[in-house]
Amino acid sequence: MKRRRLRAMWLGLVVLAPCAAPAAVLTDVVDAADGDDPFDVTADVAYDRTLRRAKITREFVCDPALTLDTCDNAPSGVGALVYAKELRFQRVTQTMTPRLRFGLFHDLELALEVPVVVDDTQEVRFAGNGGDPNGVAVDPSISTIAPGERDVVVDGRLVLGPDGQPLREDPENLFDVPQEGLPTRSGLGDMQLALRWSPFNQERDPARATWTLDFGWRMPTGEIMKADNKGVGRGVHGLTLGTSIARRFEHAEPYARLDGTLFVPASDSLFKDYRFAQEYVGPGPVAGFTIGTEVVPYEDPARGIKLFFDFALGARYHAKGRDYSELFDAFASGGRACSLDPNATVDPNRACYSVDSNSELAGQPFDGITTVEQFMTAEGRVGFGLQASQHLRIGTALSLAHDTEHFLSSADVGRDTNGTGIVESRGDTSWSADEQNPTYVRAIDSVGRRLRVEETTVFNVQMNASLMF
Repeated sequence: MKRRRLRAMWLGLVVLAPCAAPAAVLTDVVDAADGDDPFDVTADVAYDRTLRRAKITREFVCDPALTLDTCDNAPSGVGALVYAKELRFQRVTQTMTPRLRFGLFHDLELALEVPVVVDDTQEVRFAGNGGDPNGVAVDPSISTIAPGERDVVVDGRLVLGPDGQPLREDPENLFDVPQEGLPTRSGLGDMQLALRWSPFNQERDPARATWTLDFGWRMPTGEIMKADNKGVGRGVHGLTLGTSIARRFEHAEPYARLDGTLFVPASDSLFKDYRFAQEYVGPGPVAGFTIGTEVVPYEDPARGIKLFFDFALGARYHAKGRDYSELFDAFASGGRACSLDPNATVDPNRACYSVDSNSELAGQPFDGITTVEQFMTAEGRVGFGLQASQHLRIGTALSLAHDTEHFLSSADVGRDTNGTGIVESRGDTSWSADEQNPTYVRAIDSVGRRLRVEETTVFNVQMNASLMF
């Protein structure tokens, strides 16, 4: 089983994530009680640097009296909903992830992963002209997120003051741009335990491909991310089921993987069940697949030397749910006092939870968690690795991912419970507070005010090393 021991060292950063582990190591399992080899332990450490960039747009009701450049492209003219560019978002995260893998029995393994976020910084700024000299660069004069002082316009006409000069207004910011004082997050992340078992193993039975099943539990061990701290934890239990299959040929080992993850909020997280007509409590489930192959141009099993390249493609579906988004810290830092008076006049950018609901959340300041629309992530990965001896392996990998466009704020106003077919607004004869969604935030969830993320690219560089004892 010496060859299996060598291959078992090549697990990458995250066992249960697509395109994160090279080649058929998705199916390799550390052994125990295997003849004269009673117990195996593998120690891995990986360094990841991830750069995430995106454009943030906001739903906008086209009005030719305003100067946003999207009106010219509105398919049906005045009153059409379009997406006006607003911001550019960038985030750089550096993570060190040690992991220990213990053989429990034949083809049965227990793995412990302890991610440590070394640095997590982000930037939010106005969108530029995209490199087009004739394009429009966003500034406070046209921004709806951080609007500057401007003329008062009603029905397309300037409103004049007693002195005959245009009246000016200074609208409230949803949050300040550029955002000052966004936290630089760091610390212990959410640890994971994973149990992996191979019911079929090609090295034990050459007629069969290697097939591995795994169950992972991502524990909420990290300090939970909030507006007033630097924590990096999400505050959820992540339960993952996965299956992988691989078959080794002379110079190649193609592989495939399917997995799914269900998230259960921890009791002290920001994901609370406020009852009544609440739409979602926590993050939506995630499912994904990976296909790829490991190419081996040179191998010397007797000396424990192997040179390989790894190529993989993957995709993941993220279901709709309440979650942290690209703008969590910006939203949370922009919170302002809210009024409990349902008849009070409130600036349209003041983010407060629905005052119309029966929940204890009614009228409270927005904490930054939004209802994120479903979306897909597509990823490609290329890796290189060198097995230098029977006890040492080093490698590196590059990956590029893209998220499909989706709303970052998309909570429904409520749910019909009285059979009228609609959720009535306050003042209607059939209005009911029980129908109102307590997590609805009018400033960002109402049609014509929702925020959307587009042009998302995620670049990742990983370096890893493994030792086996």
